[in-house]
Amino acid sequence: MTSHQEPRDGEMVRTTFDAVTEELEPGVLLVRMSGEIDIASTDFAAEAIRAAVAPPARLVLIDVSAVTFCSSAGLGNLVEARNLAGQHNITLALVGVGRPIDRPLSVTGLGGQFRIYSTAAEALTQL
Repeated sequence: MTSHQEPRDGEMVRTTFDAVTEELEPGVLLVRMSGEIDIASTDFAAEAIRAAVAPPARLVLIDVSAVTFCSSAGLGNLVEARNLAGQHNITLALVGVGRPIDRPLSVTGLGGQFRIYSTAAEALTQL
């Protein structure tokens, strides 16, 4: 998905974001997010999360290793994922958390509310 906002002072603002969901095994989903999660892409991110974090899934891994920017709207998407997982008794984990995600999670104190693993393989062996 590429979203475009109205130009400001003659400039075009472009946000690139993508989310691809893969079923690793029955009931285990991996959502790979990439690009910028901000106000322009938050609806698309929410749609991908809602589709994955729902029965019959029992484990959802959100791979954020290719996310280059995460605004407060993006943090809202992750909190929504956590809340949905709790409502549906689904285990949720973040994988590949780099600085674009780690920094806002740390600053807001939300980091301790997520299971975080370096890779999907690591998460699968521990969950």
